[in-house]
Amino acid sequence: MKSYQRIEQTALQLFADRGYDHTSTALIAKEAGVSEPLIFKYFQSKDKLFESIIKDGYKRIVEANRGMLTEDDASALVQKVIDLPYKLVREERAFWTLQDKAFDKEVVQKHFQKFMLPVYSLLNKAFIDLGYAQPDLATYHLTLLVQALWRQLLHEEDAEMLNRLNTYIKRIYTHPSLADLHQ
Repeated sequence: MKSYQRIEQTALQLFADRGYDHTSTALIAKEAGVSEPLIFKYFQSKDKLFESIIKDGYKRIVEANRGMLTEDDASALVQKVIDLPYKLVREERAFWTLQDKAFDKEVVQKHFQKFMLPVYSLLNKAFIDLGYAQPDLATYHLTLLVQALWRQLLHEEDAEMLNRLNTYIKRIYTHPSLADLHQ
């Protein structure tokens, strides 16, 4: 592994474990087995290192999930969006832990919104196809729920409850007779 990658991976884990403010570049250098000046050579600053981790994390996630939300069936698309936080947290727990801890940072919010933008339009179309009277509100509601869900998945230890919740949410959002609840 190249030192650039080792620095990013080490910083990601430390930021996720300790938080951005409680992680120094000296600690990152020590844990990565590199010199602190090398961090500044590659990234110029701790802020730029952090931004690089966020950008690269979303790039990795998009690449790993390319085509996942390509679905003609509206109900199946909604179910995949509901499954998304379960999948993402399982595959990239440190990244989503960092997201949770640093969600108040502008760079995190900017990249999260950019990541979610295509999901909004896909969901809106799916809710139109499912016959929702207010698909925009259903879209907004479900995306807020998905955001809360990935954060809960990081902290909840009752896996059975989370699996039951997944089934419940899918039933509410995809069952035709329950669509009237969202009008």
